[in-house]
Amino acid sequence: IAWGANVLATNVHLWPFIVEARRKGAKFYVIDPHRNKTASLADRHFAIHPGADTALALGMMHVIIREQLHDTDYIARYTEGFDELARRAAEYPPQRVASLTGLSIEDIELLAREYATTRPAAIRLNYGVQRSERGGMAVRVIALLPALTGSWREVGGGLQLSTSGAFEFDRAA
Repeated sequence: IAWGANVLATNVHLWPFIVEARRKGAKFYVIDPHRNKTASLADRHFAIHPGADTALALGMMHVIIREQLHDTDYIARYTEGFDELARRAAEYPPQRVASLTGLSIEDIELLAREYATTRPAAIRLNYGVQRSERGGMAVRVIALLPALTGSWREVGGGLQLSTSGAFEFDRAA
């Protein structure tokens, strides 16, 4: 999943790996309000409303937990706070998330199921999410998805988040 990441414009060295993974059968999804070049080449583009990233991630968690697609062993061994997360995710059923994101209930459920059952599953999270209102919270919530599904276990799974100096500014000014 490229989440708020226009890979072909901002992460071009990653694109050949995506192409190779797709050649081997991987699906490539883009979550972004804008239909950029990367989204136009994806298997699916989920065009959410700007700033709705947290709601979508919580809605995905709702489906994953409801359908028992979460990795209970990984959660027990390597995480804390699952019960609190499950309570918060319960507040975001697909019906509510559809109204917040502009996606259909079916798309929210499909995205959650595909993410939770794909091995390895990876999220490329980028500045598009970080630079939105409440972007910090969105990043933190999206970063919980690999822990919920245990995708940190697999080579190629988890989440990639750039913290590079690409957007440096003169602090003295």
